[in-house]
Amino acid sequence: MKNKSIFTTLLVFGISMILTLQVKSQCFTEILTPTQDTTICLGDSVTLTAFATCSYLMSNDFNNGTAGTGWTATTGVDFTNPCNPSSDGTTYMWMGSAVPIPRTLTTINFNVVGACEISFDMKYATQSVASPCEGIDEYDEGISVQYSTNNGATWVDIAYFQPDGQILATNPMVGGTCISSPWITPFTSWANYTFTIPAAAQTPSTRFRWIQLAYSSQSNDHWGLDNVEIVCPQSQNIFWSNGPANTLTQTVAPTQTTEYIVAIFDSLGNLATDTVTINVIPSPPADFSVISPVCIGQNSAIIYDSTASPNVTYTWDFDGGVVSSGTGVGPYQVNWPATGTYTITLTASEGACARSGTRDVVVNSDIVVNVTPQNPFVCADSSVALNANGGLYYVWSPVATLSNDSGATVIATPSVQTTYTVTGTSLEGCTGSANITVGIFPDPTITISPVPAQGCKPVIVNFSANVNPGVSQYGWEFGDPGSGVNNTSTSANPMHIYSIPGTYDVTLDVLSSDGCPASITVPALINVYDIPVAAFMADPTTVNLSTPTVNFTDLSTGADNWYWDFGDLYSPANNSMLQNPTHNYNNTGDYIVWLIASNSFGCADSAFTTINVMQDIAFWIPNAFTPCNNDGVNDIFKPSGIGVAIGENSYNMRIFDRWGHQIFSTNDFETGWDGKIGGSWANPGVYNYFIEVLYGDGLWHVFSGKVNVIH
Repeated sequence: MKNKSIFTTLLVFGISMILTLQVKSQCFTEILTPTQDTTICLGDSVTLTAFATCSYLMSNDFNNGTAGTGWTATTGVDFTNPCNPSSDGTTYMWMGSAVPIPRTLTTINFNVVGACEISFDMKYATQSVASPCEGIDEYDEGISVQYSTNNGATWVDIAYFQPDGQILATNPMVGGTCISSPWITPFTSWANYTFTIPAAAQTPSTRFRWIQLAYSSQSNDHWGLDNVEIVCPQSQNIFWSNGPANTLTQTVAPTQTTEYIVAIFDSLGNLATDTVTINVIPSPPADFSVISPVCIGQNSAIIYDSTASPNVTYTWDFDGGVVSSGTGVGPYQVNWPATGTYTITLTASEGACARSGTRDVVVNSDIVVNVTPQNPFVCADSSVALNANGGLYYVWSPVATLSNDSGATVIATPSVQTTYTVTGTSLEGCTGSANITVGIFPDPTITISPVPAQGCKPVIVNFSANVNPGVSQYGWEFGDPGSGVNNTSTSANPMHIYSIPGTYDVTLDVLSSDGCPASITVPALINVYDIPVAAFMADPTTVNLSTPTVNFTDLSTGADNWYWDFGDLYSPANNSMLQNPTHNYNNTGDYIVWLIASNSFGCADSAFTTINVMQDIAFWIPNAFTPCNNDGVNDIFKPSGIGVAIGENSYNMRIFDRWGHQIFSTNDFETGWDGKIGGSWANPGVYNYFIEVLYGDGLWHVFSGKVNVIH
């Protein structure tokens, strides 16, 4: 019903075009195949092929007294044949004395893509005839036929009808000089003019116009048009009554007797049709179903899908299959001995009509089961997901280390290398098996090497580890929580400072290059020992050569061993390992005494002090002497002493009388005053002395006093 409605609408459209424009019957169509009504069996198809053509795109003869639907003409256009009928005796359009400049006739837009032509009848009025039939006599008063592809914004000449009888492509006299003398105007008889539409004008939206741009006056230079046509051989519309459009061929498979009409018409309403009837007689159905795919040796059930008729002959072709059961229309059980795709054909015949149906059966071999991942490895007591594909149902073994024994995916947690077997079954019962071996990565072996492993506080330990296989991640714990964030490290070769004496356990966690974790804790790997505090007392710290012994008392803590250096390099007893030794110094000077106190772990501390050994110093000066009694006793005034420096410039003694006169001097410590003054004995009495002496300690001492000379 829908297609007929569309077709009816198209026919109405064609009739309305005929009423709108005056046209010539230029359309023709004929159904070529089939050449006459034909009969087919139900379910068959037939190809309909037609020939159709139209030529006119537009034809306007003005016989209805208007410019044309959608066309525009200058005010005052006349359709009353004021200057006698046209050559065909019909009405024409006349640009007479009532029409001002510019005198124009403009069409609507047309689709002129293709080899189109525009033609028209035209006549100029005769020169010097009374208005409105007065002719054109100047070069610039001719008529131009033009086109526009932008809706009239700009125009291009197709031809200019020059009043001297020439048809020019453009108007050379526009803006030029007019011929002033009168002469006989050509184009004064109705004639038809045809032009090929220029390539630039061949667009889906092109309009045309006839225009006169100049005249002597409104009462002069008149002209007319008639029978305007655009001819485009391919400008046509084709429709079939069952719906397809713009095609001359279609294949149909009607289910009942059907009439097919093809129609062609153009934009002018030119119309042509042709009809063919396809008669349909029923054919027996040949539809059936099969079970596919199946496995080798497995039957496929083949069942006819319609109701069997005793008047129908059913012929089966099983493409080499072996029939296990079934006759006539079926059903059948059929199997095939080899894999492949087999085509089963059923032909149902009744009288002249027969219909065939086909179905394919795929025969599969036993299925191929695959397991992923390939070559899986896991760390000891770790898991891996095993995925099977190729079947619908699966059974796994051994199940002891599997999460379950069925399903496409199982979780394997082997403790040793294990080979698993999976058997898959397809929907059709085809089976296949595959093996997969899950290997076990070796446990990482770890050896920790500290350098040093022990020492006296603080101990700076450089750690390294030998791990097999390689390591991708380290985690150290140094057993020293007092060190805060420094108690751990992720470096391969970390360093740690142990500041507190004690024994430390060290732990290393690793992740091997295989991704397996391992850990080792070494108890008491690091031993940090305390350091003794060395201290002692020397008694006394200052001695002289007459009392050269110094007693040393150990005041150290945490020490088991003592080593003394008394600073007396030339003494064979310069060193001692006693806890509380003594030492005798044989020479004056300052001696630095060192004590190194150590424990059994080799940790040591030291302390020192300075011992000052002084020279024994004494100086005696007599207060009287008897120089002249010749008894050989106390005859010389000479001081004596110990600790006095002996040498040049180390001694000076001077003697003065009571009036302050120097009567004797010497720089020799061994030379005394003999009691003489100038070779004579000094008078008995009291004399003054002044003595300067350098001691062995490097200090000068001054002595002054009185000495009594006795005879």
